[in-house]
Amino acid sequence: MTVLMILFAILMIVGGVWCMATPVATFSALGWLAGCAIIVSGFSAVFRYAAGKEGRSVWELISGLAGILFGGFIVINGFAQFATNLVIAYAAAVWLVVYGVCGIAEALKLRKLNRALPNDLRTPSWLIVMLLGVATAVIGVICVFQPLLTMLSVGMLIGLSILLSGIKTLILSIQIIKEK
Repeated sequence: MTVLMILFAILMIVGGVWCMATPVATFSALGWLAGCAIIVSGFSAVFRYAAGKEGRSVWELISGLAGILFGGFIVINGFAQFATNLVIAYAAAVWLVVYGVCGIAEALKLRKLNRALPNDLRTPSWLIVMLLGVATAVIGVICVFQPLLTMLSVGMLIGLSILLSGIKTLILSIQIIKEK
């Protein structure tokens, strides 16, 4: 499990750097990707309806067809993509605040665990996790209150958040290995 956490941490770090290197492309692709995801979800519902014999509901078919139409609308309509991008940007801002606060809570728990270790095994990793949590929460608050800045830099901010999350996951993984 720890190896898997380290692998995810490395993938998050690489993905975060990529998003930071291409922030405009990252922001521009959000609405399109959401539209594609809705289309795939719609087709999935239609296929489930077609494959099921007992217990299937016409509502599943209707929701699948609606998903295909709505997702298609987003994919082909530039304004719908932009509106979706804005919703995603604000949702990401709120998520960053929540994620940062959770990181702070994790750091406090890690500090408590760290104090229980013998002196030669103690590390300042809890403080790093705390600082990363605070940084992530501050980035989220800035995004909520500066919508134009958010629109212009959401790709960079999402990349930075993914990078910070990857670093935090890597630190926590190493801490788990040390405790074993």
